[in-house]
Amino acid sequence: MKRRTFLAGILAYFLTGCSFNRKTSLPETDVPIPLMGVFPLSVAGEANDGSKSSQNNVQFAVISDIHILQSDSAPLKFQTALEDLLVNQEPPLDFVVLNGDLGDGTPKDYQKVTQILRSVRESTGKTTPILPTIGNHEFYKAFHDPDSNAWNSDTFPNQDTDPQAIQRFLDFAERDTVYTDHYINGYHFIFLGSEKSRMSDPQIGDAAYLSETQLTWLNQKISENRTPGKPVFVFLHQPVFSSQSQAQRKFNLVVQQKELVKILQSVPDVVLFVGHLHMRLGSPDSFVKDTFMMFNSASTSRVWPASSQAETSQGLVVDVKEGVVSVQGRDFLQHAGLPEAQYQINV
Repeated sequence: MKRRTFLAGILAYFLTGCSFNRKTSLPETDVPIPLMGVFPLSVAGEANDGSKSSQNNVQFAVISDIHILQSDSAPLKFQTALEDLLVNQEPPLDFVVLNGDLGDGTPKDYQKVTQILRSVRESTGKTTPILPTIGNHEFYKAFHDPDSNAWNSDTFPNQDTDPQAIQRFLDFAERDTVYTDHYINGYHFIFLGSEKSRMSDPQIGDAAYLSETQLTWLNQKISENRTPGKPVFVFLHQPVFSSQSQAQRKFNLVVQQKELVKILQSVPDVVLFVGHLHMRLGSPDSFVKDTFMMFNSASTSRVWPASSQAETSQGLVVDVKEGVVSVQGRDFLQHAGLPEAQYQINV
C-alpha cells in the first residue's frame, strides 16, 4: 500500500508542475537562494567565533547522490527528504550536507535543485543552512549534448571543461573553492572536493582528484584549534580506504588515496562522511572502522542493493553531545530511523 501511495504521489507531483504541495509551488527563476541560510557559520578565518563557542552540541544531516533529473522519482524523493529533515527533527538541525552527485552538473540540474530548495524553504519556513560538496557527477555535463541536453557520450566532452564544471558548482554553492571549512558550535567541519575529472585525464574516471594545494590546506586545517574530546568532521563524496580499513571491499576512489589517508590518520577522532556507492545503510561497508571512522550516506534517489519490497530513500542524522557522536540512518519515505543503522562513537 505504501509503495502504491508513493508512486501515486510521484504522478501527482509531475501533474501539478513538479511541486509536492501545489500551493507552495514557486516558479523556476535565476534568483539565487541563500544556501547558507541565515544561521551564522564561522569560516576558517573566523575560528575565534566558532571554536570558542560555549555550546557543546550540534545536530546535522548528511544526504547524497540525489541525481535530481536521472529518474522521475528523484525530485520528489529529494523534496521529501528535505521536508522530513527540516520538519521532523527535534531539536531542529543546525545544517544539512548535500554530499555530492546533486545531478549531472548541467544548468538544468542546478536549477531544479534550487527550485526544490526554495519550495521547501517556503513551505516549511525553515532557513536551515545547506552545505554542498562536489561529486563526480557534477562533471557529467560533458556527457550531455550542449544543445539538446540529451545524453551523448559519443561526442564527449561536448564542449565542456573541468574549470567550467567546477565554476557551475561554485556558483550554486556560493563559494570560491570546492574545499572549505566551518566551525559550528565549537566543532570543526571540513569539506573536500575533486578538482579534476576524466575531461582532464581519462584515467581519473569517477575518482576524486585532490590537488597538492588542497592536501596541504587539509593537512594544516585538520589539526587547527584541536580540542581534546571534540571530533573533526570531514566530508568527501568519494570513499577512501587504507590498508588498516576493516572494509570487506576496498575501492580506490581517490587518486591521492595514500596522501589523503595519511592526513586523516594524523589526528585522533576524525569522522569521515562519504557517498558515491549508494550503499544501503546497515549493509557491510556502510560503516567502516579505520584509524578514523567512515560513514556512507547511501542515496536519496537510488539505494543499492535495490529492494523489490518498497521504494526507499536514505540518509544520516548525526547528533553530537559532549564528545558522543550518535549516527542514525533514516528512511525518508517512512519518516523513520533505521534500527540496522545506529552507531555511537565515544570520543
